[in-house]
Amino acid sequence: MIPEVEQTSWMIAAYWFLMFAVAVVVMVRVTNFWADDGPCTVFEAVRATLLMGLAVFLTYDLSGYLFARLMQMPELGFVFPEGYTYWNWIREPLCLKWQVLGFVPMIRYLPVLFALTVGGTVHVLLWDISFRRAVLAFISQIVLMVSAMALLSLAFSFFVGMREGTTATTLSTRNDERRSPAAQRRDQNRADRAGEQMGISTARGLPGMQERAREIGLRKGPLVNEAWSRWESINRVFEPGYEWLRPFTRFLPLPVQDFLNGGGWLIAAPALATLGWYVWRIRRRRDGNKSSNPSQA
Repeated sequence: MIPEVEQTSWMIAAYWFLMFAVAVVVMVRVTNFWADDGPCTVFEAVRATLLMGLAVFLTYDLSGYLFARLMQMPELGFVFPEGYTYWNWIREPLCLKWQVLGFVPMIRYLPVLFALTVGGTVHVLLWDISFRRAVLAFISQIVLMVSAMALLSLAFSFFVGMREGTTATTLSTRNDERRSPAAQRRDQNRADRAGEQMGISTARGLPGMQERAREIGLRKGPLVNEAWSRWESINRVFEPGYEWLRPFTRFLPLPVQDFLNGGGWLIAAPALATLGWYVWRIRRRRDGNKSSNPSQA
């Protein structure tokens, strides 16, 4: 969610209310396309959406918490504060948890993979559909939901801009600068220098772990971090393209931005093209069946 939407509590409530309504519509449309059956009433659609969202969120959040526990390195100060439990973790901002899990770069994508598997499994349990199609259905939902989140964020930012004039534009510009790769490196260096002057304390909670992870990753990172750093040096070649797309991608959720700006376009573009081709082939086959059997039309 972009800062413009986070300005007031009523805007946050309105944003998520609209997103839930969109999620229900997407659930109905996607399941009716991929499965032989689907929700027949509004109540069934709402129930399926709630069940799907709860299962996927808990799978992602619990697995992320377990991985963060396993990644602790007490000898380097990368540990949870004393008495820190899952109840504390679940109330932390998603973007902060995402950054902490980035201590070992590829680890934070495993909870996403687990959530994807659970999403497909829930589809199999709810509807008459194979697991392969269930995964494709869930991926289709994710693509449509992420697109809806970006469009809603764009609409809300436009509303704030109309209401507050240049304030929102200034805030949007600052957000662009904060999210640019060059600015991220500058912010990271400033945070490291501040950590050297003040000292990093684990009592600061998850933000302290985030800063400590940055420091360890730069100075004494594991072999995976070194390999990731090499990839980042290659990925900088594509930064002009990321900057060109930033007016559009800045409205996407933070994990999606990080994935795409980290080279994820090399995976996302052919994956979306393949999904689009598969959907087109299914539609063409169904249209052919209808034309050969007019009684089914």
